[in-house]
Amino acid sequence: MGQLFGSLQKSKYTVLLPPELWYNCWSFLVVQDLLAVSSTCWSFRLICKDLVFKHITTTIPYKRTVRHIFQPRYEDTARIGRARRLLLRLHAFQSDSDAWEVLRLVETWSIKAFGLPAPLYESEIMQYGKTTFPFVQPSISIFLILPSCKNLRVLSISDIHMEEERWSALVKIPRLECLNMERCNLSSTDKSMKLKVVSITYEARLDPPPVPPPTTQLISSLFNIQHLEKLTLLDLTFSSSFLLGLVQLGQFENLKHLSVVVPETHMDTLFAFLSMTPSLTSLTISNFSTMAKPSKPVLPSVIPNLVAYDGFPTLISILLPGRPVNTLCLRMNHRTDPQASLGNPFGVYDNNVICKALDDCSASARVVHDLMLSPFHPTPDSMQDIVRIHPNLRHLRLDILRTPNINMSVDVDEPMSLIMDMLADTMAVRDSDNFSRHPLFLISGFLNWIANGHLPLPAKLETLHLHYYQRSVTVCGDVTRQRLLVPKISAVYPALREIEMGTTRWWREGDYWSHEVLRYRVIGHI
Repeated sequence: MGQLFGSLQKSKYTVLLPPELWYNCWSFLVVQDLLAVSSTCWSFRLICKDLVFKHITTTIPYKRTVRHIFQPRYEDTARIGRARRLLLRLHAFQSDSDAWEVLRLVETWSIKAFGLPAPLYESEIMQYGKTTFPFVQPSISIFLILPSCKNLRVLSISDIHMEEERWSALVKIPRLECLNMERCNLSSTDKSMKLKVVSITYEARLDPPPVPPPTTQLISSLFNIQHLEKLTLLDLTFSSSFLLGLVQLGQFENLKHLSVVVPETHMDTLFAFLSMTPSLTSLTISNFSTMAKPSKPVLPSVIPNLVAYDGFPTLISILLPGRPVNTLCLRMNHRTDPQASLGNPFGVYDNNVICKALDDCSASARVVHDLMLSPFHPTPDSMQDIVRIHPNLRHLRLDILRTPNINMSVDVDEPMSLIMDMLADTMAVRDSDNFSRHPLFLISGFLNWIANGHLPLPAKLETLHLHYYQRSVTVCGDVTRQRLLVPKISAVYPALREIEMGTTRWWREGDYWSHEVLRYRVIGHI
């Protein structure tokens, strides 16, 4: 990298090329690489400054993390030291004029905390340095700085107790449009906000909940009926309270995207809210939701502009008829016990349910072009159903379940050879050795079956994305083998231009295929 920058400077490319071009090039780098680039020369430092401070993440320690304040262990002392440095930087932001200029560059800020929400006070952090600071909690110090971020549009908060003082700071952020809150305890506030995007997620709470349900005043302050465009409510405890409060607010004219978990007995509440969202185009119902259907018929006037649906197949026959839905994600798992509470173990639908769901999708007013099945166990019959029912698919994503026994009536304890014999009986396979080496429930085996003509794809398919179900990262690193399979698949399906397998992506330009290993962007830390 040093030789590259040296040659660039010697040839005076930094002068010949406009800053906008460099800015576009450096925008693809992660923070560590940006810092390296910014240290090469003054011009690159000025160009990279906007990118380095565009996204910031701040982590706040809490008392449970520091076990013994007065007699700490070595690792606890290190954590206290990191907290002290955080406070020093926060105070520098408040007193340094150059820091105020940096704050104007911030567009996304993420504030996280680890440990229980019992604040680690500044006096406890600073006692080892014998330095006196105002008696201010670190989290409060950060919230006092936020109104100075004139271009801050996205704020993410995790594990923070939102009190009145913090709400007051958020209201003062001039351009704040998106607020994401994860595992936050929300106290009531009368501060009205004009947010376009609101996300509230909380996987589980103590029983009983440590905070009361959201009040009508809090709901009316957070969700502005005139400005809200995207809403995510994935609070497993208080989703019912939020839904009931939203129904009372009135018509949400501009709400286009809704993602929600629906508790037991509240499916009717959801559809009452949907009747007040005429502009809604995308609906996602979490797989932690109830499996119930609305008790009353749903009028065609409810969500008439729905284009994308992500949820259980049980609502397909209600939501799709007469509506222009062309993008579907079917969650093919379900709670094994209908009376179980939210978050209980799931089972997986068999192929008959999958086939019926695909048939119900044909009732849409538009041809379905995008389809995702999660989880999905590929079998010859299920792939034939996809091709038969939706021949005009353009984009297909499958979250493959890595087990041979689901959907195929196979005992999990049976030897793999018996499982393969059972699968071989379902279709005529000429090359039995090749078949046995590539089990269908693995992505590598799935591609082999397609390349050898044993599994069909829709003729007009353009993109195929394959991932493993409930895997944060799917690694398929056998590039040499893929290089042989991808051209064979492309020869049979000429419309196909992209195949993505987790972190590996192949794409076609003309007759030539290229591949890349996908990277996940890392945001900056202070």
